[in-house]
Amino acid sequence: MPSPLVSVALCTCNGEAYIEAQLASVLAQTHRELELVVVDDVSNDRTVEIVEEAARRDHRIQLHRNPRRLGVNANFARAFALCRGDFIAPCDQDDVWSARKLETLMAAIGDADLAYGDSAVVDAEGRPTGLTLGGQRRMVRGQGNVALAFENTVSGHAALFRNTLLPQALPFPEGVWSDGWLAFAASQRAGVVYVDEVMVDFRRHADAQTRIGHAPRGGAPDRHQRRAREARQWLSTCAAALDAAAARPWPCREAAGALSKTLDDANAGGSTMPLWQALLRHRRALYGDGPLAALRALRLGGRILSRIRRARSQA
Repeated sequence: MPSPLVSVALCTCNGEAYIEAQLASVLAQTHRELELVVVDDVSNDRTVEIVEEAARRDHRIQLHRNPRRLGVNANFARAFALCRGDFIAPCDQDDVWSARKLETLMAAIGDADLAYGDSAVVDAEGRPTGLTLGGQRRMVRGQGNVALAFENTVSGHAALFRNTLLPQALPFPEGVWSDGWLAFAASQRAGVVYVDEVMVDFRRHADAQTRIGHAPRGGAPDRHQRRAREARQWLSTCAAALDAAAARPWPCREAAGALSKTLDDANAGGSTMPLWQALLRHRRALYGDGPLAALRALRLGGRILSRIRRARSQA
């Protein structure tokens, strides 16, 4: 049987500092049946020139240029729409993949809709920090995980998903990162598989899109303001994900709607008791049928209320 085509969707924007290393790591994959779909979001440095040079050497590279800047989520949505493969691997411009990443995820995905692995955190020069994303959190797997709205662990740069997932996931909701939403959508269909193996050097630098893996910065007053701002952003993202899930014909629709309403009420200063009750009532939708589902739901409630208090502290 021929190997399935994997489309690597690489989104770029002013990535000249790191793009060559990432291109080389993608093209060196042991899974050879791939196309590299690069969509540039109006770079004004040498990014496009570097990709064009690589495309002249390797026919698997396709370069597309946006006429106007779209932003991260819309740029990835466009890249996914251009992919022809049965499987799609999102790709950031500043990381480096292990040579067996695609081969490993293809072997692991089985009947699931999405598979992902661990990432090693490296600094701007690619030096190891000794940290991995999997070492800092409980990595989600399985089906029906409404908890992904609150505690997503699926990084797009470490993931592979079926092209057939896109009709379930698109359009991406406002205020929600595309990789977390893809994982949420996959959990509501055939599920998510986690491979406990480092497959990506996840580069952290000053211009990175997210703060994941970054060390805290600033003194005590700045730190309190930053934590309050991050808490407000977290609550906003959770609410947006729940609202979007409640509006789709997903198995979690009822649970997402109830959790969204009680979260909004608690965040607005209302009673927190309905939130606790909703978390316990929908614990299976959050965490499955395991014996610890109720305990994990209560822990999530404590985390939510902690974020609410933190958000208000610098209001």
